[in-house]
Amino acid sequence: MMREQNARDPFLGLNAHIRSQVQREVPNYYAVGQVLSVRPLVVRADGMDLDQEDLFIAEHLTAGWTERLIGLAWPVSVKLPYKQLHGECHCSLSTGDAWVIYPEESVEGTTPKEAEIIHETPLKEGDTVLLLRSPDGQTYYLLERLVKVYDEPISID
Repeated sequence: MMREQNARDPFLGLNAHIRSQVQREVPNYYAVGQVLSVRPLVVRADGMDLDQEDLFIAEHLTAGWTERLIGLAWPVSVKLPYKQLHGECHCSLSTGDAWVIYPEESVEGTTPKEAEIIHETPLKEGDTVLLLRSPDGQTYYLLERLVKVYDEPISID
């Protein structure tokens, strides 16, 4: 039966040979882990619980990471509607009904050119993360939080 497959697909043997060579030549440095705890950070990967002594973490995954946004200025044009408010007035000079009228008003301006954003903790217990192993396997670099496509909303912070 193997001969029959090889006869139909002459590349089957060549593909298997290349695959075996690649697996021997290219070490697998990546690992997928799961966050067990955020404070202190503990990640389970390769059957081990990795803590702060084993991990380096990408800055954008740390709590309180500050990001500076630049080049943001864009024009803003808003029309505020007419509004009439009614209430009771109790002051030293007079008591009675009070009316406040805000006429329709247009406001023009621009947004700030720069802004700082302080991110909250992007990692949560149970998150799946991508790690890069050091060549000696003693240190892991936490690169990114992984999500399934369309199954989990992506945080905007």
